[in-house]
Amino acid sequence: MKKLIIITLSIISLCIAVNFAVLTAKSDERQPLNANRTYIIKNYEGKIACFEEDSTSPFMITEVYVINLPPLDRAMLEDGIEIVGAKNLSRVLEDYRT
Repeated sequence: MKKLIIITLSIISLCIAVNFAVLTAKSDERQPLNANRTYIIKNYEGKIACFEEDSTSPFMITEVYVINLPPLDRAMLEDGIEIVGAKNLSRVLEDYRT
């Protein structure tokens, strides 16, 4: 039973990593994520999306539906959450995916 749980969690983790890689690969036209850039995550058509600072179109749209989040998170995403650096962006997105 423990092996089944470990295998299942491993597969889920792999799927999340692949999903993130595919979503970020769609942003080839833009500059790569970097440690000094400011990003904004916010509600975009009902899902969490990532924007570069001062951009009106997202470079990544996640599969996380805002409606499924707690009210405080939904309110923060309506205003937009400012995040500095690619590592911080990845961490925040991972928190919302779990």
